[in-house]
Amino acid sequence: MNPGKRASPAVRRAQRLLLAGLAGGHAGAVICVTGFSLFAGTPGFISSLLAALAAIVFFTFGQGVQIIVADASAKIVMVTSMASYIGRVTLLGIALELSLSGSWGSENKHPPAILTTAAVVVISWLAAEFFAFRRLRIPVFDSTETP
Repeated sequence: MNPGKRASPAVRRAQRLLLAGLAGGHAGAVICVTGFSLFAGTPGFISSLLAALAAIVFFTFGQGVQIIVADASAKIVMVTSMASYIGRVTLLGIALELSLSGSWGSENKHPPAILTTAAVVVISWLAAEFFAFRRLRIPVFDSTETP
């Protein structure tokens, strides 16, 4: 994007969704990391922190792709989104499998913290994003906005 050029309405909407998701995801992460560090000690803290980081990076990358292609045709947006999602899910699945089944880091591994934190961060990210989406002004008919 040009530094002197204002972002299009579609890009601004995608950016608002990213900011809302980041706020919700971080809120869920803070709750889980704090809770698991208090109740499961260092293994809970490390496991929860890494799971939260993985989930936040996963969603930030996906929403970043949405921002990049926000002004493209619907077909390009769909193909790019699906390719990004498949790649991210595959990498996240491999990382979770390795972290839960591997013997490395087993002294600092707390599987309930990993699974719970990942789920809470995902749910809180999506809830915040849904809330922000409901508040977006998206034209239904002919738009008077200029890209």
